[in-house]
Amino acid sequence: MSYLLFNAIGVPLFIMMTGFLNAHKIECNWKYYRGGIRVIIAYLFFAVVTILFRRFWMEEDLSWIKWGLKILDFSVIPYGWYIEMWIGLYLLTPFLNLMYKAIPIKRQKQILLVTLFVLTALPDLFNRYGFHLVPGFWQNIYPLTFFFIGSYIREYEPRLTGKNVWMAIAAIILVCAINPIFNMLFVKNHAMIQIVGGSSGVFGTIVAVLMFLLLYKVDIKNYATTAVLKRISLLSLDMYLCCWIFDKLYYPYFLDRYFVSQSQFGKYFFVIVPLVFLSSLVVAQLKEWLFALGGRLLVLKKA
Repeated sequence: MSYLLFNAIGVPLFIMMTGFLNAHKIECNWKYYRGGIRVIIAYLFFAVVTILFRRFWMEEDLSWIKWGLKILDFSVIPYGWYIEMWIGLYLLTPFLNLMYKAIPIKRQKQILLVTLFVLTALPDLFNRYGFHLVPGFWQNIYPLTFFFIGSYIREYEPRLTGKNVWMAIAAIILVCAINPIFNMLFVKNHAMIQIVGGSSGVFGTIVAVLMFLLLYKVDIKNYATTAVLKRISLLSLDMYLCCWIFDKLYYPYFLDRYFVSQSQFGKYFFVIVPLVFLSSLVVAQLKEWLFALGGRLLVLKKA
């Protein structure tokens, strides 16, 4: 409900963070390309885990050849499309950075961001329900929009201070409240209608950028909190790759027992989402320990 759009901004935040953290990477060499191998290995590991889950728990009867093809087309994990997108973004990053650095003045960089916003976000709002009111051919290049937003924030470090912080929080709450309020008031016996659109649309982009601006300069001085957040950030990719399994475990359980209507069932997301998050965190941590143990055993064997 109100938090559905809020949850959906994870991918935009990831891409903005990619542009922000990798803005200095312009070298195309083996050291750079080798850095992407860890992600591929994580994907392959959880692809195998997901195949076992789908085959033996969900009883999907496919040949091993077809499962292998699903690994290659990134459909074995239904959320695996992000890895396919990330591979291209990773390969393009040095060239995108060179392009961005070649733009001489701040004003032109702002025009680039506005242009990308128009091309990728506006179609989500205006091209719906049989209408096609704005050009939408380039809508799917939205990763470039968020990547360059991250690059821009890295370079110019815009900040929200004073009353602007509270205005940003109010705007996020207001936008995220549109869907649940509309559906609770007007939608009965019908699937929830997404008034605000997707995470890369107009409202999703606004919420994602405001969240990034609110968080990227936060100085957390508490050691325990910093350690927890750092650990979660390091495990976030693995959590993403395995969370579909827990979606398929928890959502059917709660739907079978507690679902009456879309608006009524919304409150159970406050239970299901934390369960999926914590379960994914545990599995991601176990995977890291398993890989660390395997690395140590390999070193001992060589010694």
